[in-house]
Amino acid sequence: MNGNCFVSIDFDGTIVEHDITDAIIQEFARPGWEIAERLWEEGAIGSRECLAMQMALVDQPLQTICSFIDRFSIDPTFPAFLSGLQAAGIHCAVISDGFRIGIERLMKNAGIDHLPPIFANDLVESDSGLKAVFPHASRHCSSGVCKCTTAHRLCGERRVVLIGDGRSDFCLAEKADYVFSKGRLRAFCTERGLPNTAFQRFSDVAAVLSSVCENLPLPETPSRLTVAMRARTSACML
Repeated sequence: MNGNCFVSIDFDGTIVEHDITDAIIQEFARPGWEIAERLWEEGAIGSRECLAMQMALVDQPLQTICSFIDRFSIDPTFPAFLSGLQAAGIHCAVISDGFRIGIERLMKNAGIDHLPPIFANDLVESDSGLKAVFPHASRHCSSGVCKCTTAHRLCGERRVVLIGDGRSDFCLAEKADYVFSKGRLRAFCTERGLPNTAFQRFSDVAAVLSSVCENLPLPETPSRLTVAMRARTSACML
């Protein structure tokens, strides 16, 4: 592997097999969360509005949520994959539209001492229930975390490699230089002819990531993400 790449890694459904956010909502939210879910599935609202509505229906303390999260575990091959990236000096980050509290907890439970940079939504207690906070939102995007804006800020001149599984990865997948995909993201990339490789575990990615990075263009020309973000900025100025 080389320093030519920035690796953006999704969490729910990717580092961990299950969608932890969905599991929390289904376990603890009062009736009504299904309405927000349907509106999101139909495209009437974005994930930011959906998560805000759903988490407001959860009136359990964070400690109860953390105890529930402990039932889950991450891909057992992820710690070695992450260590390989860190040892090789490959820039990476977990960019997730889920919640930081679950990401950090499950990684620490897996014995990961040196956590990667994590960009996700926050979850705090309020008088009326849990409150979702969105520190990485963008006015150009209806998601809780704008993965495109975040990855663009982090990648510099490097090529962007995305590892993901679902709908929250669609937008970045269209702008990334290469994608490792599974689940709904695999079908999305295949339908649109986006360069991608299917994977199940991070050991699958580790086996081929080096050759993928080496075959991407050197940073003499802007990455696909940089070109797309510049175009968006120019359009907003018109």
